[in-house]
Amino acid sequence: LELCYAPPFATAKDVVNYAGYVGSNLLNGDFKQVNVDLVRGLVERKAYIIDVRERGEYDNGHIKNAINIPLSEIRNRVNEIPRDKPVYLHCRTGQRSYNATLALQNLGFNNVYNITGSFLALSFYEYFNDKTKNRESIVTKYNFR
Repeated sequence: LELCYAPPFATAKDVVNYAGYVGSNLLNGDFKQVNVDLVRGLVERKAYIIDVRERGEYDNGHIKNAINIPLSEIRNRVNEIPRDKPVYLHCRTGQRSYNATLALQNLGFNNVYNITGSFLALSFYEYFNDKTKNRESIVTKYNFR
């Protein structure tokens, strides 16, 4: 079984192919990522975090100090993104932030990181830890869908 692009059988963004692209980029060091268990530390250090979801998604819950620059606007708003410090990107599942990470790298940004699992995984991780450790949330509202 060959799992490559074959228009009669699958699209170019087939889930298996997409996973292969991401895996290949990770193995080759083509982009950097950070796990959700490190996001709390980023928030506490006031790291520059970009939420690339659309405004309505952002308004329905986001990381407290995240700036909303939707993927659809990122190229037009690139001047708002600092080049002199690390930039962390997330979306709902990681696909849009992965694309935004690669787009920013292509625009000359060297210090951009994709948050793995993005807001969905972060919500599950933080909810469990917030409840079991009785701590303040770093998100305005959890999102489990």
